This record gives sequence, structure tokens and C-alpha cells, in this order.
Amino acid sequence: MLNKYIPATKNKGMFPYEDFCLTPSLIAPAPILELEANKSQRDLDLSQHDLRMLCLVALDTVIDRMGFGSGATRRNIQLALAPILYASEPDLSPDRERLLLEIILDGLLNEKGRRQRFVARYATLEGGVVRWLEFEYALIEERQTEDGEGRVFRASKEAINLYTSMLGLDLEDAAIADAAVLRYQAERGRLDDAIQTAHQAQIRAKQYAEHIRTRLEVARRDVEQAAWVGQVLPVIDEALKLIGDRLEKERDLRRGIEQRRDQANGPDLAKLTRLLNEIEKSERTNLDLHRLLLTANQQFRDEHARQRLRRPSSALLPNLEADVLLPWLASTCADARERFASALNTAAGVHAPSVIGLDALWSKLLAPPVIITPAEADTNLPATTEMEKYPPPFDRGDFEESTRFLRNTLTGSRRLSELLVTAREQTLSVSACRLVVLLSMQQFGAAADRRQFSVEHGGQPLATDGFVGDDLLLSRS
Repeated sequence: MLNKYIPATKNKGMFPYEDFCLTPSLIAPAPILELEANKSQRDLDLSQHDLRMLCLVALDTVIDRMGFGSGATRRNIQLALAPILYASEPDLSPDRERLLLEIILDGLLNEKGRRQRFVARYATLEGGVVRWLEFEYALIEERQTEDGEGRVFRASKEAINLYTSMLGLDLEDAAIADAAVLRYQAERGRLDDAIQTAHQAQIRAKQYAEHIRTRLEVARRDVEQAAWVGQVLPVIDEALKLIGDRLEKERDLRRGIEQRRDQANGPDLAKLTRLLNEIEKSERTNLDLHRLLLTANQQFRDEHARQRLRRPSSALLPNLEADVLLPWLASTCADARERFASALNTAAGVHAPSVIGLDALWSKLLAPPVIITPAEADTNLPATTEMEKYPPPFDRGDFEESTRFLRNTLTGSRRLSELLVTAREQTLSVSACRLVVLLSMQQFGAAADRRQFSVEHGGQPLATDGFVGDDLLLSRS
């Protein structure tokens, strides 16, 4: 959309506007629109496919699978696009399918720009003067997973904004509005609309989480602690309040919908189940963000100490008596109450409701020390009896019998169920049969250098002589 500001006075020549500028919502879709507009210039016929729709489906897949450190794999995106591609082109070949996937990913990654951020120049009118500015943004990026064993795609904040048509809107206000609309629709039985609202709300929850995560990551790597304390800690405190409020409202809404689902049947049952799934996705995202916020302060201290190449100094820690308690006692009651909760949350690292009042705190601080007179211990020892010692579950003979059985019988690859049948035919004792099973389970989970024989999953159920579970495949290799 265009931001149009009409000046307070209109006596400045022929200028109809004093201020006029573009918002990013007109700029961010450019790579997707350009991909569709230029498809006729390629060497292959793409007229059967709408590349704009395919890009949005890819974004939806990436956003839906985003969490902290996770994202969508190339395979995930391929599976999401495949039904649409084959619906548009039934005789699509696998090679052409892979080519279309590469076109979509290359466009979103800015492959022709070497995967750098997109840069768009735009004009703005400020005080009757035309100025040219640059807007840098990304849509998706490819990252290595936290375990280092794979690569995933993650959507940027601008891409999530683009997907939810939210560029220029306040995330917190949008989340509050979503919660109110969702409750209204659910209470009035508009389940289809509620499912759409819940899906949008959980995407916005991921957008907000990505926004906070990026901001914390940038700040954590800045050794300027003053900026962290003055700018980031208030953001953490505000985010914790917002997430706590969201989680409380989502829990209340989920409980009500679960009760309705227990009494529903037919189409309403399926719709209520889908609605609960969307709400639970949003809850998981908010819980992940909550955990991140709780540990953010300690992570910053660890990173600060690492960059300074020294351990955190005790001087960085507050003097509770001089810096916290005495200023509270010297301040007015109203000022102290206002500062108490935020200071307690900052020190504890958790946004928890205040469970004690300042009056009670002052009373405890000013009260005389409590002198405790311990009672004398009773020196008379009670009468005791020695406990009966239970025999071990297996004796030496059981071990010798089970070891000899495995050595003689395990000449090739054998299933555990077959060994138990053979053991019954050879009249092994019950204890020895149990020991054969336990030894097999022990070898299944043993380290490679401690294995006496190989044990693998047999792929079939086991139900023999009272043993129930998964069958195992034993061999000497």
C-alpha cells in the first residue's frame, strides 16, 4: 500500500502532497512477480504453471516447518509442490519436476544475485523533497541444521510479512486481534473461518518468534553490554509478558474447544480437531520462544565473557543490598511497587507473578533475626532387625547354561523367537531362557566395542513363552 500524508497546509505551490512514500509491501513481492513475468523468456514452456502460486506454496511449507533451528528440507518443498505441478501438467516428467523446483527455489533465494539480499531503490517525498532510499530484504535462506547433518530452508521476517499480508502492521496488535477474532468465531460455530484464523495466528506466532530470535542473536554477539541492558532486556521483559498472555488465552480457548470436540460428531468433529491442531502449533512456537527468552540473558553473559577472553567478573553482578534493597526502602511506596516486578523478573530470568508484597518484604528485612533452639536428639537407638537377603535372580549355573546354548546354537543368523523354540525343545530351564532374552537385549544396546554378537531389529512381533515385543535377529558377525 501507499502511505499518503496530506500536509496541514496546502499553500506550497503546486505540490499536492508534502510527504509521500512507499511501504515495503509494494517492494517485497517483486522477485516473485518478476519470476512470473519473465517465464516466457526461458528456453522451456512454463505457460501451464503459475510461478507466483508455486512460490507462495513453497513459502507456506517453509513457514509451517519453521521452529528454532529447524525449517523445511528440499524434499519437504518438493512434496508440497508435486500435487500442484502434476495437476497443471499431468504428463510431467521427474526431470522437469526437479527443474521447476530449482526455478522456484532459485527465485526465492536470489540465486542470480549469488544469494545476497534483494536490494530495491525507491523514492520518498519528505517535506516536498524527493529522496532515494534502499530497501534490503530476503525471502528465504538455506542454513545448516544445528546437528550439522543436513540443510534446511527458513523464511525471513519479510517473507513471513509478505505471506500474511502484514507488512507495516504491528505484530503484537495483530496477535491480540487474531486471538479475539478466533474466540469470536469459535464461540459462534464458524469453524471454517476459525481454522483459517488459527492458521494465520500460528504463522504470525512464528513471525514474531523469528523477529525476536534475530534481534537477540544480533545483540548477543555485540560485546557492548550497555546496549544489551538498556535496549534488549526491556524487549525480553515485554516479550515474556506478551507470550505469557498468549499462552494463557490459548490454553483457555483450547480447553473450551476440547470440551466441544468430546461432544461433537460428523463434520464438526473433524473441523474441531483441525482447529485444535492449529492452536497447538501456535502454543509450541510460543513455548519455544518462551524458553529462548528465559535463557537469553545467560547466553549473552556467556558470549560476552567468551569475546572478552575472560570469565565474567563478579563486578558485573549487582550488589543486592546497595543497588536493589536500599533504593527500594528509600523510595515511595508507589515507585517501589512499579519497579519491584520488573527488577525481580530481570534478576530471576523468569517472568513470574509477584507472590509477595513490598510491605511483607520490608517487614522481613527489618525484623530481628530469628533464633532457633534445636531440640535435643533422642540418643536411644530403636531396635533393629537385619533384613533378609534375597538371592540373585540368576545363579552361576543359569549363566553357564545360557552361554553354552548361545555358543552351540548361534552358528548363523537366527531370530530370537526361533532360539526360544529351540531352547524349549532342549529343555532349558526357565531362568536360562529369560537370561537368553536379557542377554540379547543387552547386546542390542551395547557399544560396538563391547558386543559379543550382533543383534538387529527383526521387523516382526515376538510372542513366545510369555515374551512379548519386537523380534530380534542374532548373528555372530
